[in-house]
Amino acid sequence: MILRRLLLAAVLVSTAGMALAGRQCELREIEPEKSRLSMQLGDVTRAALGTIDDDVVLIARVGQDLEKYGLTYSHMGFAVREHPAGAWSVVHKLNRCGSTESALYDEGLVNFFADAPHRYQAGIWRLAPAAQRRLKAALLGEEAGTYHQPHYNVVAYPFDTRYQNSNGWVLEMLAFAYAGEGEAPDRPGAQAWLKAHAYVPTQVEANILTRFGARFVNAQIVFDDLPPALLRAGHIQVVTVESVIAWLRSLPDACQAAGCPETRLVLPPST
Repeated sequence: MILRRLLLAAVLVSTAGMALAGRQCELREIEPEKSRLSMQLGDVTRAALGTIDDDVVLIARVGQDLEKYGLTYSHMGFAVREHPAGAWSVVHKLNRCGSTESALYDEGLVNFFADAPHRYQAGIWRLAPAAQRRLKAALLGEEAGTYHQPHYNVVAYPFDTRYQNSNGWVLEMLAFAYAGEGEAPDRPGAQAWLKAHAYVPTQVEANILTRFGARFVNAQIVFDDLPPALLRAGHIQVVTVESVIAWLRSLPDACQAAGCPETRLVLPPST
């Protein structure tokens, strides 16, 4: 039995490594160099945001190395300018200490980059003004909680309300922002609107052994919300930063400029 468990853990290469969002609460001292880099990227991001007059932008960070999935960013949220002070904070969803429960957080730019990322890189996308207005009112009020599901699942299926990953909350908030009045009043409404407006999740492949191993060693990964046909085929469909941006680019006038261009901020590797 012990050997079997070790083997299951060893094949955990397809989904368990795909920690698309969230935070572990390991008791470890933050290395001074990593603290310096987090502060530096926070300052660089703040300077970039200071050159625009937006009130809300999409912001993403590189957490884990997801290149084997063809992905760059692991986690995204909304950077919100709180007038009149002009200070920026990030509203995003995190699971508590690697658990199956999550909450919404409002924290500074430095904290957003302080999870020892694989690479110190940020992406910023500027949204249409009307979407910004709806988002800001919701993010600074109570309405953002309407689209939050506290039961966290790294590979939550985007068209089921049982679970949600961090990027899924962002996606459903965007549905609220772009849908007509009353068209996406809650999570089921937002998901139906997203399906009707051609949102396509990222698909990754996982065989049965890998899926079983993922569930065994990581409570954040469950598959009971996935349609049986996808599960039998080993297809995992999940919300990622890249799928959200690709969907925005398919919508007319979703962003400040055609094609939703990315402002990319990258710190050079430390020596």
